[in-house]
Amino acid sequence: MRRQGQKETRVPPPPPKSSPVAGEERGGGTIGATIRDRFHYLPILVLMGFLLGASNVEAATAEETLAGINRLPPAERQATLMREAKKEGVVIWYAAMNREDLRQFTSAFEAEYPFLKVEVLTSGPQSLLNRILTEYRAGKYTYDTLNVRSSALYTLKKANAVMRYDTPNRKALRAGFYDKEGYMNGLWASLLVYLFNTHQVSRAQAPKSIDDLLEPKWRGKLGMDKDADDWLAAVLDFYGDDKGKQMARALGTQKLQIRNGRSLVSQLVAAGEFPVQIDAHHHEAVALRKAGAPVDYVFPEPFIPVKAVSAFVLSSQPSHPYAAALLVDFMLSRKGQEIAYRQNRWPAHKELATGGSDDVGNRKTVVPNGDKWGSRYEELVQLSGLLGR
Repeated sequence: MRRQGQKETRVPPPPPKSSPVAGEERGGGTIGATIRDRFHYLPILVLMGFLLGASNVEAATAEETLAGINRLPPAERQATLMREAKKEGVVIWYAAMNREDLRQFTSAFEAEYPFLKVEVLTSGPQSLLNRILTEYRAGKYTYDTLNVRSSALYTLKKANAVMRYDTPNRKALRAGFYDKEGYMNGLWASLLVYLFNTHQVSRAQAPKSIDDLLEPKWRGKLGMDKDADDWLAAVLDFYGDDKGKQMARALGTQKLQIRNGRSLVSQLVAAGEFPVQIDAHHHEAVALRKAGAPVDYVFPEPFIPVKAVSAFVLSSQPSHPYAAALLVDFMLSRKGQEIAYRQNRWPAHKELATGGSDDVGNRKTVVPNGDKWGSRYEELVQLSGLLGR
């Protein structure tokens, strides 16, 4: 007890006794109590370590896990993916594709892997891209796979919305259909050709190069899609920025017939509204001619522009990574690529070719650089405006 006005004096506690070392005896007793205390907390520490470790693995996750699986021998790799995919049972594909073509792919995949179901969300490419970016900003990870133009990969990588996936099937892809990093695995692309109305223009008269397009006789007679960025990117990649931009400006003085949609422009050429389209899809030109429309086409010289490669990408946060990996593998396999080929697409698989007059053969093709033009997209948009002036 202390008196009023007297300061309280605190007595410090005695210093703790040093902890015994394993095997030491003190006062005839062992260190059993201390060891029992330590082992009492050991299960808790182990559990905490496991949970922390699991959290780190989950954060590293899908990309590293699939990369490890891809290093296994082929048979073991496939068995591992199938075993884990069976537990998932489903894969979610955000698909920018018409429903009939999509059905052919999903049906064939589900026949190959009957324990998996493909759930699809279809929309336009820009709409799906915006949806994914919105979902990722909100921390919502829904999609597993997406087919998208390679030029959009720049945006997706910047948002950390895609992963690298080095599928073994990359080895069979054409040059320009894959990147060094492993983000882009190309499915197909579209060759852009000069389509002409055979009632108005003979094959001998048809333009064969950009220099031909700049001749005065074609002023006001050339049709082109409003979305010209892929065509322009290929021109600038081939000729270089300075000469490419000069040619684009010169072409803009030809009073081009600009419309919204390449397919529409092709139909207008077939109907005789104007005689030539300078950026027709090759497969649509072939299909129109086979259907009896009065059209034909020529492959441009000295190179054929290629509409940006349609890439098949994996989400960086997939809910079903193993099933998604199997779907990517299937789409890039010979079987999946043959379906694309039958749909008159120019497939990524380098061994698929007709050998006929409609085959591109050894002609020079230019696939726009997705990373380069992804970061310069606004520049392409501005340049496209010059074509429609």
